[in-house]
Amino acid sequence: MTNFTKNYRQTAVRSIEKIPTGADAWVCKWVGKIKSRSSVRRRILKAAQQIYTLNEAYQKHTDQDLRAQILQSKNNLRGRIAPGQELAYFAIIQEAVTRTLGFKPYVEQMAGALALYSGYIAEMSTGEGKTVTAAMCAVLRGWTGYPCHVITANDYLAARDAGIMAPLFEFCGVSVGAVTGEMNPEQRKEGYGKDVTYSTAKEVLADYLRDRIALGKANGFSKRLIKSLQSEQKSRDSEIVQRGIFTAIVDEADNVLIDEAVTPLIISREKENQIFYDMCLEAFELAKNLQKDVDYEVDYKFRRINLYAMESENSNPFLQDLMRQALTARELFHLDTHYVIEDEKVVIVDESTGRKMPMRFWSDGLHQMVELKEALEVSHLKETEARMSFQRFFRLYQNFSGMTGTANEAAAEFWTIYRTPVIAIPNHKPCRRKVSRLRMYSTKQRKLNAILQEIQRVHALGRPILVGTKTIEESELLGAKIAELGLECHIINAVRDEAEASIVKNAGQAGTITVATNMAGRGTDIKISPEVASMGGLHVIATESNNSARIDRQLYGRAARQGEPGSAQHFASLEDELLKRYFPKCLRAFAWLNAKLSVKLAQYLAERKAYASRLAVQKTDVWLAESLGFSGDEL
Repeated sequence: MTNFTKNYRQTAVRSIEKIPTGADAWVCKWVGKIKSRSSVRRRILKAAQQIYTLNEAYQKHTDQDLRAQILQSKNNLRGRIAPGQELAYFAIIQEAVTRTLGFKPYVEQMAGALALYSGYIAEMSTGEGKTVTAAMCAVLRGWTGYPCHVITANDYLAARDAGIMAPLFEFCGVSVGAVTGEMNPEQRKEGYGKDVTYSTAKEVLADYLRDRIALGKANGFSKRLIKSLQSEQKSRDSEIVQRGIFTAIVDEADNVLIDEAVTPLIISREKENQIFYDMCLEAFELAKNLQKDVDYEVDYKFRRINLYAMESENSNPFLQDLMRQALTARELFHLDTHYVIEDEKVVIVDESTGRKMPMRFWSDGLHQMVELKEALEVSHLKETEARMSFQRFFRLYQNFSGMTGTANEAAAEFWTIYRTPVIAIPNHKPCRRKVSRLRMYSTKQRKLNAILQEIQRVHALGRPILVGTKTIEESELLGAKIAELGLECHIINAVRDEAEASIVKNAGQAGTITVATNMAGRGTDIKISPEVASMGGLHVIATESNNSARIDRQLYGRAARQGEPGSAQHFASLEDELLKRYFPKCLRAFAWLNAKLSVKLAQYLAERKAYASRLAVQKTDVWLAESLGFSGDEL
């Protein structure tokens, strides 16, 4: 590859369309509905059937002949794929899957791969083989020579999926790598140097921003070309780790593009500031003397502190802001719920995934206040070097698609923000999951007692049980209560993640009880034996409703995969955080009359607030881009 081509690919991005408003937004919404109509699904399924027919010719090939056919296909595809050619290429890839992974992809999986190739968000139920579906599309994109990024929900899934699919990629002549959080720049450069790279949205966006910082003012193709003869620019080019952004295939798309898109990603550096440190200490000490409902009010719904009138000596607005952050840390951020402590440092825990985020920090002094609360060494102030929202970043890709088991609820947002329609791929086998009626209790204690009774009842039948909790603290408490009953259980959470793979591997065995946070809600494939299937399969217990119904559905999806039997039971109480924050107080006394409707209403209000937050992030990002010139050719 020439330096000219390399420089172009490292800097070329798609121009971003403005998000429509007013009447344009209404028209845009209906365009998205038309693009997601059922006739499109029928057309894609028909094309998938054609792939099956074309595949018959390749079944007679020897491995050597098939590899020769693959090499010829790669040579033909150095660049763009002509319309209509993809069916023949997918037929070859389907045969490669059969020979390397030991199974032939279903028609529905081929339809999913076609949907991804065509730029759709494919809704595929859990257990329908999304991993191999994404890999087949990635092989075809890898043959073109342009960088292809497969985005997963976390580092564990990125490394796992790259490893599982490695035989397929190797057979197809496509190099594959993974980029995870603990890697150094050289390892990252090696990972991005592959034809297909598995990683997370956080890692790919962070590396993209760091590359832009390294390029400086020459971060556009034309400017970089002019400076290409300067030795200084050449030395800075060596710091760049990515080959560019061209194709993105996003697994668990709703988690990556919606749940994680509430906050922008910020690249910062530490900056020692003694004045800031002293003011943090002063504000923290002053906040110790303030009394709840006397000096301040806690707004649990919007998770904020309202300070009452302050005395004249505390009238410094910056000091008041830090005092507010100190009270926020005390009242609204809790150990083993929002963060954990590792190596004497505060590590944030992602609520939607239950996983640790060691490279993330709260801003505006909140992180320092949490450190003071936990009597830890106070970290330095972070100075922002670059920032970008996930919404803006993924709209820069030339080819963009995704898949998830829970896309329908977010179809309007996928189209409005990303111009990516949603298409539902049917299940290969009918779903046999039995979801029982939601059970509502007046207090958390009564709910806990009912959950323990349910665990005892199902365990006596010999069936495996997966219990989902929202926080680390709740998983540990429930694990202790189960142990008091004389039952053995395994716990998966952010502080017990070392044995995650082995616990998940055994979670489907008869009589096994597994308690997990949302870590086990996505990408976790729990296999059951024929013996367990005859008992009724895996039983899932949800101990509390999440802010989004999509996350609850992801947990249910661990049971009854690929036509297997399974069941799910959901518990809730009027003291749960979701209902306390979002369910109207005037209706709370009547919530038990229709528990399902009450939870749905609270989740609707929570999701509406989250959507408003994402729009605010997007608007701020656009404003910054227009104000600072960090857009267009600059990107």
